[in-house]
Amino acid sequence: MVTAQQIQTGVTPGQLTTAVQPGQLTVAPGVLPAQFDIGTLLASIMPLIMLMMVFMMIMPMMKGMAEAFKSS
Repeated sequence: MVTAQQIQTGVTPGQLTTAVQPGQLTVAPGVLPAQFDIGTLLASIMPLIMLMMVFMMIMPMMKGMAEAFKSS
């Protein structure tokens, strides 16, 4: 039977370490971990959503103006 091996590191609770243990997921420097709640996520993508809505309203007007310009 195979048993799990306990790794003794000598780390006290609350201590920050930089050693990488086997199987540990690492985060590249400059990349934030996913700790956003849904409100923060929506607030961060709201400008993109607003731009998309504006373009969705403007595009039919631009197409209509292009058709009118071609016919004249």
